[in-house]
Amino acid sequence: MFFSKKCFSAFLKFGGYKQEDILIHKARSRLMQPSFALVCDKRTKCFLLFIRGAISTKERLTAATAAEVPFHHIILSEGQISNVVLGYAHCGMLAGARWIARLAIPHLHNKIQEFPGYQIKVIGHSMGAGIGAILTYILREHYEFSSCSCLAFAPPACMTWELAESGKEFITSLVNRNDVVPSFSKVSMESLRSEVMVSSKLDDVQDHFDHGLFSSISQRVAFFRSHMLSISHSTGKIADHNSSISEPLLKNSADRIQPPANGYSIDRRGQQVVASEERVTLVVNNEDVTSVKSAVSGFTSQEDSDSNGALDTQQSSTTTNDGEVLNQNGTRNDKQKEPISASGSRQFLPPGRIIHMVAQPPPDSTPGEGTSSNEIIGIYETPRDLYGKIRLAPNMIKEHYMPSYISTMESLLEQLQKDDVPHQTTCEL
Repeated sequence: MFFSKKCFSAFLKFGGYKQEDILIHKARSRLMQPSFALVCDKRTKCFLLFIRGAISTKERLTAATAAEVPFHHIILSEGQISNVVLGYAHCGMLAGARWIARLAIPHLHNKIQEFPGYQIKVIGHSMGAGIGAILTYILREHYEFSSCSCLAFAPPACMTWELAESGKEFITSLVNRNDVVPSFSKVSMESLRSEVMVSSKLDDVQDHFDHGLFSSISQRVAFFRSHMLSISHSTGKIADHNSSISEPLLKNSADRIQPPANGYSIDRRGQQVVASEERVTLVVNNEDVTSVKSAVSGFTSQEDSDSNGALDTQQSSTTTNDGEVLNQNGTRNDKQKEPISASGSRQFLPPGRIIHMVAQPPPDSTPGEGTSSNEIIGIYETPRDLYGKIRLAPNMIKEHYMPSYISTMESLLEQLQKDDVPHQTTCEL
């Protein structure tokens, strides 16, 4: 937070650094060139590489350059190549990581020889966390930097599944509460948009059906009342002559009201009266009118049949949690292990081992009371597939920023210290 928000002198004072401890300081960011600092921390015997998140317009443009580009990680074992992990990464973050690597590697080569026991730790927040994670992959491909590790605060979804899984031993991603950034990607946005459109369409269908049902009932009731009134007036006028309603009149009325087989009711002038799947029966002999009977399934049958074709093609293969694809018969498709959306985009996920801080209300709290000061912070290692879908929450943006992370971590530390006090007392007794 001090590196991102405060002036650099405040950052030096907070960390207890001197000017000679600063190996590189790039304060001004440019497109694909984020702000970062490389510090020699003698107290912890580490080289700390801080990468700032997106604050300026150019840094936000770097984060918005979200094209998928191939990125492969070479795994070394005792100086020899033991494996190669293939995948894709975020274009803007990969370009920023390679730019930092070109500047930092020469300094690190010299300082590692001067301080051979020092470790390299990469620290970043938001976009800086994604760049730092990719940079850690790049640095670990050099034998002298093979112990490099990364701490990523609020990391974005920046790489495909296999790459993210391969970094669990050296990348720790910390997620705060309802932070939306770790699950924000092109595929998750497409999925959210599709869900919203489907939900909106279903609401429109239901509203249209309810409106059509009400309108048709109103039209028929008005139609029946007008005709019944006309019939009653006619019978009143000829009652003295002991005559009844003529058969042609009843036949004419029944012909105008009785709907045809296709569900539409047409009068003699060719005007459409009802355009829905409804059935109306006029019982003339018993002088009774039967009300409307309708069904939603009949109303939406045509839309269901239209959508079944698209659903069948999309469901021809099923994606498992580990990124592999199953065919209709349940067999694995070895040719495609990364889930790909309908637009051809690959699912990006946060890197490394994911640690999630979750706030829970105290057990004795009642709903409606303010429990923010007494809430319990739980910390969990969560599976990666939980971040393939956006979960909407009121504070999903506010809880992404570093002050919120620090507040949650301070509450967690206080809680852990309180939990340790009874344990220590018991051990002393």
